[in-house]
Amino acid sequence: MLCNNDMEQERIWLLLGRKVSGEATMAELRELEELLVQYPEMRYQVSVLGNLPVPVAAPGWTEKTELALEKHMVRLGDDLAATELLAEGITRHRKSRAGVLVALSTLVVVLAGYCVFLLSSKTTHKVPAEIAEIQTRNGARSRATLPDGTEVWLNGGSRITYQRDMNTQQKREVFLSGEAFFKVARDAENPFVVKTSRMAVNVLGTAFNIKAYPNEEQTETSLISGSVEVVPADDQQHRVQLQPNQKFIIRHTQDGNARPTLGYSMEQVKANGQDDLINETAWCDNVLVFDNENFGSVALKMERWFGVKVYLTDKKLKAYRFTGTFKNESLPQILEALKVTSSFRCEVKGNEVFINQ
Repeated sequence: MLCNNDMEQERIWLLLGRKVSGEATMAELRELEELLVQYPEMRYQVSVLGNLPVPVAAPGWTEKTELALEKHMVRLGDDLAATELLAEGITRHRKSRAGVLVALSTLVVVLAGYCVFLLSSKTTHKVPAEIAEIQTRNGARSRATLPDGTEVWLNGGSRITYQRDMNTQQKREVFLSGEAFFKVARDAENPFVVKTSRMAVNVLGTAFNIKAYPNEEQTETSLISGSVEVVPADDQQHRVQLQPNQKFIIRHTQDGNARPTLGYSMEQVKANGQDDLINETAWCDNVLVFDNENFGSVALKMERWFGVKVYLTDKKLKAYRFTGTFKNESLPQILEALKVTSSFRCEVKGNEVFINQ
């Protein structure tokens, strides 16, 4: 029966094989480092063997890879009978105990190649990278720094996902649902891409805002500084290069179905006139802005800002339009301010707001 030390050293060889083939996850790499702390005498061998080339298809390749996998599975299961059978197979390939180190070194390379062999199999899929997620609920906003150094602000009801090791990838990709402002860390050799259901935004290093809520009628990219290229998801031949203070808009139906016939448009971002704010990014400074928006759009913004549900009980209310800038005002205060320009009644019950004529 194998002792615990043998099991742990065998685990080191397997993890090294995955590292050499490039398939080790971040958790496995951390595990390998922790094991090497316990067995410092193996660190030199690992550093040398980690630089060996991975073997390609060669005579007896299938036999070697299957033998390596069987050896590892037997040790994990602590099956003595199978271990003896395996030992007989290994004995045929070595003539003395002096060859043990050579056999173990070969095993590392075989294990690394085995990972590549599995990837090329039609019935086996690549192990996905670890995915991280940042999400904000309605009524909250958050700020975070991504692994590559990019800063991101998330508006209420928004979510981004990305690979935990994105800083080591040739293409840094982020997937967004909702609204976010990015200050991208410059890295000319590894482009930064933000993807939504409507478009992809290609960046090198810049500051920009993307608004891509699934329940709104349009998706927007507003460039503050630098340069970005916007590519609509359903019309990838239509590529638009934005200059600072430009905004690209994709119009689609409110139910989330993109329809190119509704068209694209280009606008300038709008200066607010208060504290040098820009309407498109004022939310990053905790300022709520309505810019000649209908009541339906205003209701959605209030829902995300205060974490409430707003009901417009009369369809005629949706035609009302509002312009205003609010900082630190409560929901009742904003509703009272809106009443100055339009006639409506409202009732707040807990987290629900009912608006009628």
